[in-house]
Amino acid sequence: MSYIVLARKYRPQSFSEVYAQDHVTKILQSAIASGRIAHAYLFTGPRGVGKTSLARIMAKSLNCDEGPTTHPCNKCTNCTEITSGVSPDVIEIDGASNTGVDDIRDLQKELMYAASGAKFKIYIIDEVHMLSKNAFNALLKTLEEPPENVIFIFATTEPHKVLPTIISRCQRYDFKRIPVEAIVARLQELSELEGIKVDAESLYLIARKADGGMRDALSLLDQTISYCANDINVEQVRQIFGMIPNQVYFDFMGKIKAHDAQNLIIGMHRIFEEGTDLQEFIANMLEFLRMVLHSKLGIQIKDVSQEEIPLFADVANMFSQNDLLYIMSQLVQTRNDIRHSNNPYLLIEATLIKLTRLDEIDEISSLIASLKQGGMGSIAPPSRNIGQTGHKPVQKAPVSGPIAYSQPEPQADLPRLEATEENLRGNWDALSARISKSSKMAGLVFKTAQFVGLRANAVVLRLDSVSNLNSLKTQLERIEAIIADVFGKPLRLVLELQEKEAPTKVEIKRRTIEDVKQEVPELKSFIEQTEARLI
Repeated sequence: MSYIVLARKYRPQSFSEVYAQDHVTKILQSAIASGRIAHAYLFTGPRGVGKTSLARIMAKSLNCDEGPTTHPCNKCTNCTEITSGVSPDVIEIDGASNTGVDDIRDLQKELMYAASGAKFKIYIIDEVHMLSKNAFNALLKTLEEPPENVIFIFATTEPHKVLPTIISRCQRYDFKRIPVEAIVARLQELSELEGIKVDAESLYLIARKADGGMRDALSLLDQTISYCANDINVEQVRQIFGMIPNQVYFDFMGKIKAHDAQNLIIGMHRIFEEGTDLQEFIANMLEFLRMVLHSKLGIQIKDVSQEEIPLFADVANMFSQNDLLYIMSQLVQTRNDIRHSNNPYLLIEATLIKLTRLDEIDEISSLIASLKQGGMGSIAPPSRNIGQTGHKPVQKAPVSGPIAYSQPEPQADLPRLEATEENLRGNWDALSARISKSSKMAGLVFKTAQFVGLRANAVVLRLDSVSNLNSLKTQLERIEAIIADVFGKPLRLVLELQEKEAPTKVEIKRRTIEDVKQEVPELKSFIEQTEARLI
């Protein structure tokens, strides 16, 4: 094939070409310059950030004709062979394809032979975490004391799967995700080299889609060039990757603020009709809200073009920080629920409708806060209710002091009485009415309960079912407080469950043939003539 993809064509060939990994390249360059070269290295980090490329660069730095050097010439035989992947002294092994003990034994046999035309024999094992546990154990002794001039370089995206005994024998270097700005700068540079015209917003979209991987970004740029040729614009990029413009999310947030559930759902349907994936829609909206939250907190937004920053600032001014966090939590919960739902569109519609009612949630929060503070006088009724009903809501007088079940306010309908069984029976309906004001169910059960008697400052009730018993148990403290208020002394409430009587046995008398003869005389002669029997 004559065409070489951008990720291979522009693969880093020197330390200076490795982007955003200065914390690794500087250490390795210092080690090479000072001659402090370890026998084993472990490169870890996300995909496409330069682990294998840096392993090759280090191999060239060590085996270059001018080396060891921090600036390999990329012209000598060793450098060109390593770049092409055909060097006999730099062996690249795929850990996923060579996972067994036998593969490690073959490698150990090769270690006995010295390098053919280079200073070091270097083994680069990619995706080393794929080796089996037995293969790792077989490699331990060799890794700790390898033959002279043999160097191991391991690369992995999942270091937690590598045995600790292996990691302890290596120098570990953790690669980080490449920032969006660095990816955009690299894509802009390569676009100019390739003669591609592309706008900044398209580059930012590609960079964010790459999720911190330079190789992914170059592959996405290759895909975009295949579709757009030499002139790339942002609309085409969005069409290729199914990405929704931030302006759409801005409009969505405006409809949420305006409580316009109808147009919000219509807009969502329009997006899905264009083929947008539901999970992608939620993920992009969460990313949009993350930027809005950064703007709300005064954090500089770096991963977007300058033209889009005012959008995030406008949304940040619409909502409070608590509202933004609530919206994000609802979207995260919906995204998790969608994975196990047979009707995911119903879930997202219900979530969006719920988000248009944020003000009602605020009112409930204010109510709870007021109750905690001990009253409801500070709660202002919602102003929009006036317009809906045409009447001003009546404000209740503020309640002084915290609400407590142990101190119910005295009622005029029931005076203080002496605690006797006669007074209890005579005022049972009035007590039930007082209890019903706190709990209708408890009041109804109390009224129909069987009053057994008054025993040692305890009111004994007998109930006919477990459900009725539980209904009074949940309101026990409240009921005892009401009884104490009426009779001027604390009285406990003792609840008993009525034992159900065992059903009486019914004796079933069997009928005989003689009984039938007596009951139906007409059958008597027939039975006798035919010698019929009763079965």
